[in-house]
Formats: sequence, C-alpha cells, structure tokens
Amino acid sequence: MKDLLVGPWWQSASEHPPEHPPYLVVIDALDEIDGQGGPMFLQELLTTVDGGQLQGLKFLITSRPHPELASLCNTFSSDAVCRLYEVPMDTVKDEIVVFLKHKLPNLRDEPQLTHLAQTADGLFVYAATVVRYITPRLRMAKGEQLFLMRKLCDYTWPVSSTGGSLVDELYQQILREAFHDLEKELFDARLSILHTFLCTEERVSPSIAASLLSDTATEDTASVIVSDLHAVLYINEGRVFWYHASFPDFIFNETRSKFSISGDLVNMACDEAAHNAVLTRRCFQIMMPKLHFNICDLPSSFLLDSEVPEIMQLVQKNIGDILTYCCRYWSQHLTRSASNDRDDLRACIQIFFPMHVLFWIEAMNLLQSSKQCPSMLHRACEWVLTVRITCLQCIPTDPDESEWRTPIRSHARHY
Repeated sequence: MKDLLVGPWWQSASEHPPEHPPYLVVIDALDEIDGQGGPMFLQELLTTVDGGQLQGLKFLITSRPHPELASLCNTFSSDAVCRLYEVPMDTVKDEIVVFLKHKLPNLRDEPQLTHLAQTADGLFVYAATVVRYITPRLRMAKGEQLFLMRKLCDYTWPVSSTGGSLVDELYQQILREAFHDLEKELFDARLSILHTFLCTEERVSPSIAASLLSDTATEDTASVIVSDLHAVLYINEGRVFWYHASFPDFIFNETRSKFSISGDLVNMACDEAAHNAVLTRRCFQIMMPKLHFNICDLPSSFLLDSEVPEIMQLVQKNIGDILTYCCRYWSQHLTRSASNDRDDLRACIQIFFPMHVLFWIEAMNLLQSSKQCPSMLHRACEWVLTVRITCLQCIPTDPDESEWRTPIRSHARHY
C-alpha cells in the first residue's frame, strides 16, 4: 500500500492542479480474492484512506455479499455502502435497457430487445451474457444478430425442478448449444477440458488445458470449446478466463448444472475433488519422464543461473509451459483431491519422492519458484497424514508407509 500507492501518489502531488477533480479508482469483485485476501486488502485500504494519505483519490469497490467486507465498510462509514437489492427495480430495468441499446446498437429499435430487458429481471449478468451470445464475433450483420436474438427470445425454457435462476437457465441453454449432438466420448472429452479450465490453479492456455488431460487431447479441441462457449469464456493473452464468477459457481453445483439435452438428462457438474485427483495424476505423469539432472544442460555448476547466457531461453526450451505448470501446482491439486483416490495417488508419490523430487527442486529453482518448495512439500506431507488418518482401510500399520511418507518429511525438513 505504501510503496505502490501512497508513495507514488504523494510524489506526483505537486503536478496536480488545484482545480483537478479527484481520480476514481475502481476495484471490482473484491470477494473473488482467495481466503482472507479481500477483507485484509480492504482493511488496509480503508485505514490508509481514513488516515488522510490518499487525498485526491476516490475508490469504488464492488463485491458480492460478503459479511466481513460489509462489516468493514460499515465500521468506517455506513453511508458509503450501496446494496444493489436496495436500488428500485424500475431504475435497474431502465439501466439494463440503456446497456442493451448501447451494446447492440443495430437492434436498439427492435421490440425483442425490450423483451430481453424485461426477461433479465434486473440481473446485469444475464444482460451481459445475452450480449455476448448475440455477438459471438466483432463484426456481425444486423440480420445475424437479429436471428440470434429471436432464437433466444423464442426459446421455451423447460420447467426447472430445482427452481433454477434466470442465469442458470441461460447457462444451461448456452451449454446445450455447445454440447448437443455429440457422441458420448466426444461429449465427455470436451466436458473434461471445460472442467480443467475451471480447476487449474492459474488461468491456462487451451494447449496446457488439453495437455493436462492426456497426450491425445488437442489444443484445437480446447480452442473450439472456448469458441462455442464464447458467451461465458474468453481468451486474453493466450489464457482462458470466464466473464463472471457465477459460471464456475454454476458448474460446481450439481443441482444447478444437471439438465436435459435433446431429451436426455445430463450432468455437466464438475466434482472438484475428483477432477483435482485427475490433474494430480497427470502432473506426476508429465513430470516424472521429463525431469532429470541438469535439465537445462547448463555448462557449469560453478556459475550462478544469472551468469548463464540466455538462461531464460534455455528454461523455456527445456522445461516449457506444461512442465512449468505441473512443477508449480502439483501439490495444490494433490491437497484438493478426493480421499477415495488415495491408493492411486500414493503410487505416484512412492515413485516421485525418492529421486524425482530432487530434479523437481532443480527445475523450480530455474523457474525462480524455489521459495514455493517448502510449502508444497509440507502440503504434500499433510495430505499423506490426513488420508492415512481419515481412511479406515489405512488404520492398520502399513509396512510400506516409510516408502512414501518419510521422503516427504525429510525433504520438508531440509528446508
């Protein structure tokens, strides 16, 4: 806060003309920061603002309902909090009409546009998703947009047995169009890639998502999935993102994401623990054949990495993107895995830790990520101990226990 915001702001204060209006800083979706990151950031920001260190700046912070964030805001200024559900519905609906006409200027005079605004029922995420559905490409003729809008307006939504929301119904329709008329093998393969996009520890490229599933999955298939789901997914700087957090929420909820496609009931839900077990196994399968001593063929052990010419090019050539991801995140996927995959993952650990773990540490150092190694090793050790305690079949003494627990502890103690 001091080094990146307060200090630079005050250094530039002499350049601000007295009549200049305040700058507005928008911090969107604060609730999406993992763990306690959102409340901790807001606490520090509010304390800094309250101390008068950011005069000339105004902050607009948005979040879905979050008790700790709301409590912090009320502590500093109860008048500064605006809750969307308290805004009159007529005002919200009028704003959605303005939004739709701005985003779809070719359709601003069409009666179906007003119908869509009414259907949105005050939900901007619905309206925004509709806009992306109607404009899958930057350049589209009015007739093409009109066809897609009428198709959406004329669709008869099935009666939901789960009482799903409008947004759920829209997501279901988008998935129906992307997955209909696919053979089961193709359906399952595409769904696994979609689940991978949502379960990776960082946003990844279509190529990495495909490689994290199998050697046969292709980048082209992963890219087609993003294209078919353009209303909810997009690619930025080569990586796949989702537009709104409500989409992964929808996919991770079996009740909401179980619906019919072409008359057949399908379950599009992602079992997060089971899929993390799949990704964990795949990380080990990728790392163990590829990791080896002196993976970048460095000419001498007497040189610091910084002294090796073109070290970054060597790292990219010899380690690459998919191995980089596996090295950095196998432990996180392991701890998120389902306990019923214990035996399968145990076999991976038994093979990995006696020797491959040393090559992994070398690779992590080359990736400038060696500081992650202690926490990843401790995390793996905790997972081993947890599954041993919680699984009934693990209660008797396991004669092979030392083969898969002791190496982890010894490497963790080394750090």
